Amino acid sequence: MQIVIQNLSYVYSPKTPFEKVALDNVSFTVNEGDTLGIVGATGSGKSTLSRHLNALIRIQSGKILLGDIDLSQKKPDLKEVRKKVGMLFQFPEYQLFADTVRKDVEFGPKNFGMNEAEAAKSAAEAMRLVGLDMGEIGEKSPFELSGGQMRRVAIAGVIASRPEVLVLDEPTAGLDPAGKREILELVTALKSSFVKTVVIISHNMDEIAEYCNRVVVLDEGKLIADTTPAILFNDSDIIDNTELDYPHTIKIKRMLAARGFVIDTPALTVKELAAGVARRLK
Repeated sequence: MQIVIQNLSYVYSPKTPFEKVALDNVSFTVNEGDTLGIVGATGSGKSTLSRHLNALIRIQSGKILLGDIDLSQKKPDLKEVRKKVGMLFQFPEYQLFADTVRKDVEFGPKNFGMNEAEAAKSAAEAMRLVGLDMGEIGEKSPFELSGGQMRRVAIAGVIASRPEVLVLDEPTAGLDPAGKREILELVTALKSSFVKTVVIISHNMDEIAEYCNRVVVLDEGKLIADTTPAILFNDSDIIDNTELDYPHTIKIKRMLAARGFVIDTPALTVKELAAGVARRLK
């Protein structure tokens, strides 16, 4: 399913002293199969944009096409939209609400029309995909689990409805480095099952560099770049004119180059950087 965003604009508190332009004539396309990163400084419009993708924010101006669903219509099929586009907010464990893990994970499938047996099967499969066993923890309160388990249960609750698109708003916030990698590798694994497209909003440029094949940059509500991580992080004009940072691997590459040790790789990941250093040493 392709997502086409055309001339999307959004203003908070219009015609008041608190008016704030969050999105200003934004247009781009998310192709099926993309892992798309959305980056920008705080207040650049990233979260506002993401919430448009499953109609948590209704369109004021412009157009969004989710496959053949036009979100600019007066009454789009919101249930179908939210079945196709799963949304995981920052600190997704705060999305948990039921008194047992089983009820929480089965809620989405039932809400989207599955019967008891279908919902149970889909929920159990979602738990398996996130590395948890419904038989072991299904009757526990989600609030008795560890922080890492709670986050995985929250992800299971989103993917149990088998969305085609997964939108993640700062999915690794608050996690240690091992936890961050576990979550991002889980998201990568989901793309080998039924999730076709992933949209990641993140301030962590290391994550964007390693896991995304495309990246769009927002600045004060405007789209200023739609490119690849390799081009973005090796283009100082874009990075240096925003509040964005470079991935650590790019910083190391630039430090080496300043000392005359130039390597011939984009250096988006530690493996790429190490391979480039090894070739240079030969």
